Amino acid sequence: MRNSHDDGTIDSLELRIKRVESVLILLSIAAIASGDYLFGPRISLGYLYLIPLSYSALTHPWSITVVLVTVCVVLRETFGPFAYASWALIARDWILVGAFLAVVTTLHRLGAARAAFFRQAREQRDELRREVEMAAAIQRQILDQHRPPEGLLDVAASMIPAKVVGGDYYDFIPLTPRRFGVVIADVAGKGLPAALLMPAVKIALRTLVSEYYALSDILRQLNGIFVENSPAASYFTMVCAVFDAERSRLVYSNAGHLPVLRVRPTAGEVEWLATGGTAIGLLPDVEFETGQVDVEPGDVFVFYTDGISEAHDEAGLEFGRDRLAALVTEHRRERAQALVSLVHSAVTRFRGGEPPFDDATVIVVRIPNS
Repeated sequence: MRNSHDDGTIDSLELRIKRVESVLILLSIAAIASGDYLFGPRISLGYLYLIPLSYSALTHPWSITVVLVTVCVVLRETFGPFAYASWALIARDWILVGAFLAVVTTLHRLGAARAAFFRQAREQRDELRREVEMAAAIQRQILDQHRPPEGLLDVAASMIPAKVVGGDYYDFIPLTPRRFGVVIADVAGKGLPAALLMPAVKIALRTLVSEYYALSDILRQLNGIFVENSPAASYFTMVCAVFDAERSRLVYSNAGHLPVLRVRPTAGEVEWLATGGTAIGLLPDVEFETGQVDVEPGDVFVFYTDGISEAHDEAGLEFGRDRLAALVTEHRRERAQALVSLVHSAVTRFRGGEPPFDDATVIVVRIPNS
């Protein structure tokens, strides 16, 4: 996935600089020649040609500079005090031109150094792009591996990054044949720095799930790991939830994340699940509460990140939780995959011409009707 804006930034910048420089050089030469024409022949401004010629020597190829030097000498002799000059003075002018061309060599070396800088910047840009694209491919592969168990519940998920790579994370963790975990997380920031933290979250969380049963213990241990081993700014919000089909219940803990939306099947009653604690990796020695709800056939649970609820239109108005709840309530009988697509489409339409400001992730878990 290539960013067309980034692709052409350095190249277009260099081209614009060269165009502006060329225009300034030509305008300067024209202004000096006009001055000679208006104030000559007794007064000559020909010595000012050194300014645009020096600029040209710094920024343009040798051949162009030589042509401009010749043009400037001809203009000086044409509009300058030719009638009042001797052949000795004219010869002196050409000797000075020769001396100037010697200086041009040094200026061209500076110009070559500038060209080398742009060339190196392009090479570094291309290398960085390849690395980012590779990171995006790895991230997509990781998320594609996170699939819910088939036949248990109707589950679908989708993450749309604001940049090439994203800082949102989701996972489905099989626990028993009738129990599975759903995880959604939002790493502080976005882009490559946030995406680099995602594999660490996955490894740490899956390791803890194999060692602890209670969600409060898992999140407490996870928080301790990231407080001790990551920079202060590398915190993330998270919701961990366990769907138990045998007991028809949902156990969850919300670590500073947006509340999970629950829409009941009959009257479309809305409930927000927010029990938990603070963000992971932000504060030491944090305890996390656990919430529990009994699920019913037809219940719809929506996990999401702030790229959904805080998406804003051109006027700065947020999409908001109420719009999300209204949309899901209206389409609560749709399949999970259809609901995920409807949410993303609604957010895109709401933004209008505004680009996404953050990664947008949606997970829908629908309890099938018996």
